[in-house]
Amino acid sequence: MLSRDLPIVDRIDLVVREHPDADALATPERTLTYREFGKYVEEFALELERRTAPGEFVGIEADRRAGSIVAMIGALRAGRPFVFLDPRDSEASNSAKAGLLGVRLLARCLPGQQDPDLVPARWATAAGHSPAGLDEVRSELAYAIHTSGSTGEPKCVLVRAAALVPVVHDHVERLEVGPGCRTLQFARLTFDGCVTEILWTLTSGACLVVVDESLLTPGPVLGGTLERFGITHVKTTPFALTATEPGPGTALRHVLNGGGACRPSVVRRWSAVAAFHNAYGTTETTICNLLSDPLDPGSCASEVPLGERVGDCGLRVDGEGGRGELVVTGNSVAVGYLAEDGVRPFGDEYRTGDVVEEREDGLHFVERVDRQVKVRGYRVDPGEVENAVCGLTGVLDAVVVAEAHDGGDAAADALVCYFRGGVSPRALREHLESTLDPYKVPSVLTRVEEFPHTPNGKVDRDALRADRRAGAGGGSGGDPVLELVHGLTGIDDVTLDDNFFDVGGDSASAVVLVTRLKELGWVDVGVRDVLRADTLRDLSERLPERSV
Repeated sequence: MLSRDLPIVDRIDLVVREHPDADALATPERTLTYREFGKYVEEFALELERRTAPGEFVGIEADRRAGSIVAMIGALRAGRPFVFLDPRDSEASNSAKAGLLGVRLLARCLPGQQDPDLVPARWATAAGHSPAGLDEVRSELAYAIHTSGSTGEPKCVLVRAAALVPVVHDHVERLEVGPGCRTLQFARLTFDGCVTEILWTLTSGACLVVVDESLLTPGPVLGGTLERFGITHVKTTPFALTATEPGPGTALRHVLNGGGACRPSVVRRWSAVAAFHNAYGTTETTICNLLSDPLDPGSCASEVPLGERVGDCGLRVDGEGGRGELVVTGNSVAVGYLAEDGVRPFGDEYRTGDVVEEREDGLHFVERVDRQVKVRGYRVDPGEVENAVCGLTGVLDAVVVAEAHDGGDAAADALVCYFRGGVSPRALREHLESTLDPYKVPSVLTRVEEFPHTPNGKVDRDALRADRRAGAGGGSGGDPVLELVHGLTGIDDVTLDDNFFDVGGDSASAVVLVTRLKELGWVDVGVRDVLRADTLRDLSERLPERSV
């Protein structure tokens, strides 16, 4: 067994010596053996050492080609920290990233080219540029990675090389990676998740499979890619795992969920064909902090634990009763953010902004601190409600947000749940009313076929709200009162025999209902009429009588 402290490049060198004829890197065009891969890496590292100074950042064009992987490992071997730059990003974005880090040279490769060329970066910075504090940490660094910017401007994170070693070691052991295994390189190279995929593979003698992004589209395309290339190990997103069905010819042995909350339906689906793991980490804490052992669907019927520690990190929950913000401590914490005014160090700990809860089977994700909402005078964690929604068999995924009852731009006065799955909104409401405190039960339950996503893979909540607003008032048999109630509660099988408050109506939505009834001509209608109506039939029958 390899020492847990053996550096990454030494691990790869050992594999090259012990398994020279094994497949190291496969693309649709060509497969490189470890002997060939090692030769390309060595040549690139020597060129990098000749043309750059120790600790100088090198840019790597983030193309899905063998040369990008060669450049990454070559940079690690040469002791030159790297940053992936996506040619699809704007010139201004790449110029800012390269300029901040002092990038002069860009590693790029042409189609079919295995060994990358070092060319002057189009965004090369002026000689001698170095933000305050960067020179002091250059020798420690492996790479810089930029956050997605989903909560503001993207930030540049500096990650130490030494912190990668135990993280990769733990992945190799827990995922049983070795010769004969094949990992699909799924994450974009500008996302830090790619680093563990690449390194757990190449440090263990397995084969890294790199394909065009068009072959990674969640659904039948991704399912076909997994089978066609004989993939045994894959780490991908909740969206991809919910949209993709494992095929009958799968060779999968280990599947990992990463980048978002894992749902019980995903565990049930994928654990039927492979050992299924949940993973958790942040860009600021060396990729991954928690990785579960293979999960048992029976033990994850309602919620999914985050897993056990990986790498050299400590964990602390700041809050009462085992519930609060997760704080990561120890060597896994990255150096800090790099800004124009210099390095902003994290120190010995990083506050993740994630609310978690300690239970008998480990930590469970609850919600982002900045996503907590206040509705009806109560503070609610949407993630807690989402977990309860997904605990009902038949629900695939859920998103809970605070919105206006009618989906408009008024102040948020309702908890709205969008969900995917075969259950009815009425059955879901009954489940939630027996599971959650009354103030946590969403007022509106809206079933959708698919969740829209932003370019960086996050659920597009604005698009969900726009779709609900556009579809308000449809699907209840033409009765105007039923149409209104359907739009306000999401119950698609609402009938005239239902009571407004039994199907999700509340004081806030009653006011909206009254406003809509006035627009239909019942000018003197009031909330008291809604309160006194035993069923919606009472309102429906009075509407034509009282209209002017």
